[in-house]
Amino acid sequence: MAASIHYEEHKSLIEIRAHLVLYGHEATPELAGAIESEINHIYNEPHVQLMLRNQPTSVRFRVGVELVSLAQAQLMARYNTDFQYNFIRIEAENFLTRSFMGFGLGDNSGHWITSDQLGISTTAAHEFGHGLGLDHPQHPDFRGSGGPPPLMAARGSLVDSQYQWDPSAAAGAYGGTMKPHYRRLQRQEIIQILEGLTFEDTDTYLIGYISNKIFDRLGRVLELT
Repeated sequence: MAASIHYEEHKSLIEIRAHLVLYGHEATPELAGAIESEINHIYNEPHVQLMLRNQPTSVRFRVGVELVSLAQAQLMARYNTDFQYNFIRIEAENFLTRSFMGFGLGDNSGHWITSDQLGISTTAAHEFGHGLGLDHPQHPDFRGSGGPPPLMAARGSLVDSQYQWDPSAAAGAYGGTMKPHYRRLQRQEIIQILEGLTFEDTDTYLIGYISNKIFDRLGRVLELT
């Protein structure tokens, strides 16, 4: 997910801005609204503050969504140079049988599937995180951590029983892995997004990269026309 990051010293605020362009057979106004709400809620819920220029500074995410046709998405992607713009196809399925963001961390293009419960779990926010450069944690065992699993925890991760699909199942058995609804953004994940950004010489950064890929119904790259 390409995005722009803006430091507003007079407001003691770092704002991360992105815009999702949704297209595809399953892209509806209702789903677009749910995706927008999910991402903004999950990323702003922690109310994280960092120290910057010797003052407490809040981190805020501002993510917008719009619906377009496939033809409009192709035209927009062909000429896009704006790091805030990300192109996401919404379908019922794809060849990977899971939602994905491009073919590398930070890509501004993706293909999300409705069977991942977009807008009512944490999948949209999780995929948004991949676009911001966040990877799955190296060790997928969060038992004993004292809280919910991080947002970037992969499906199949081991968690304390109350965060499993079935709290009574043995860890790792059927029903004994993480239910994605329980993932929550952690402070450290926000720090990772901002890693290396000093704000010493500039108040604005661009993160991610612009591939401007457009996908077909099953998640294969289309040639822009």
